[in-house]
Amino acid sequence: MDICEKYLDDARKALKGSMFSKPNPIEAVRSYEGAAQCFENYRNFERAAKCYVETANLIARTDPLKAAEVLQKAGKCMERIRGPSDEYYLQAASIYKDHAVALYRTNPDQGLQLLQKAAESFEKGGDRDSAIQCYDVGAEASLKRKDYLNALVFYGTAGQSFERSREYKKAVKYFHKVAKIWDIQHVPANVAENYTRMASSLETLKEYEYATQFYMKAGEKYEEAQEIYKSAKSYEKGAEILESIEKFGKAAEYYSKAAELIRSLKNMDKFEELYTKTAECYGKSGDNNKSVEITLVLADTFCDDPYRCSNHFEKAISFAGDNQELRCDLMQKQGKALLQARDFLKAAQSYQGAAEIAEKMGTPFQPIYKDAGGAWVQFAEGMVRVKNEAKAEEGYQRAVSCFEKAGMPEEVEKIRQEMEPEVGEREKQVLDELSRLKEDFEKGLLLNRHYQQMKEGYQELLKRLRQ
Repeated sequence: MDICEKYLDDARKALKGSMFSKPNPIEAVRSYEGAAQCFENYRNFERAAKCYVETANLIARTDPLKAAEVLQKAGKCMERIRGPSDEYYLQAASIYKDHAVALYRTNPDQGLQLLQKAAESFEKGGDRDSAIQCYDVGAEASLKRKDYLNALVFYGTAGQSFERSREYKKAVKYFHKVAKIWDIQHVPANVAENYTRMASSLETLKEYEYATQFYMKAGEKYEEAQEIYKSAKSYEKGAEILESIEKFGKAAEYYSKAAELIRSLKNMDKFEELYTKTAECYGKSGDNNKSVEITLVLADTFCDDPYRCSNHFEKAISFAGDNQELRCDLMQKQGKALLQARDFLKAAQSYQGAAEIAEKMGTPFQPIYKDAGGAWVQFAEGMVRVKNEAKAEEGYQRAVSCFEKAGMPEEVEKIRQEMEPEVGEREKQVLDELSRLKEDFEKGLLLNRHYQQMKEGYQELLKRLRQ
């Protein structure tokens, strides 16, 4: 801090002069600026701001643009301590604006740069109207010169300013101007970005119809720019709004667009999510046939995953409602797909459910019961391989029931023979087990109570085999 005070002392001396020297404003400016930076380094922002102001006052006439710069620094220092900074920013803004107008005739580029600084300082000083006026003047002047880049900066900054202050209608106006300029320049990605900002602002204003339109336009422009993921997100966002206002048919169309784009990116989980929403929206709109069609596409897409495949078939069947003919057809397709995925239990259940519906409707049901019986046999054989006798028996019994309804007595007899092993062979196996059990008991490998329990079990099995 001693260094800071030394700078201040030097500044005062330079301004005052002495018996041997005149006042030296230039030296005073250097000293005040040094003091300001010193105080700022020591985080004494209030005193730093005062020094910057003293500097600005000394150079206001000789170097006004430098004075404006220094006043901005004073404003930033006061912001750091949450003190009043508006006055400094507004003084700087007025200087920039006056010089921008004067310079534009001879040096348009520099004039526009100063106008941009003026707008920013007016905004920081809380004079939004003057800031927007500067943005508008700067943009229009840039457009006359066909300086589209500067025009974009002016309009874009104005839009963002209104967006920050939650003046969304005005923000939309400026983002639309930016979008039009980017469209002239044939930069679809930037057009889309501004359409998205417009849509977001309109959504906040609850102007859902317009918001949806601009999300869709953004989707088209992103697609044109080959930014597929962003395009899909825009369509999805628009679809969500349409769904929320119960325009289900239109929502389904845009969910479908988003889904197809996501599918091209090989993101199958997101594709499934979006296509499921598509089907649900078609269902809510009353177009059940379209819902079924979409859901069957999902079932076919995930046919290698029994859980997903079955789940999509179940949804398709639910969309069929009271249309028994369609339900029957869907359940047969479900059975066929699940057989290919080797989910024999659910395949059999699907075929049997379809056959029961066909039987109630009075349409040919025997061929469907035949398919159901075949699936039950495959299920039972699988249970035999994993030694689950109870499930195997259940599968065979159901197969018998289905083949009987299908009018296939030869298949019924074949299954019954499979279910009844030769008694002599089984008796021999049980007697052998009883002998080994007794040997283990006599060797002390089994406790008496365990031996008796197992012995009784084998004896009961032997008794049943001999009946």
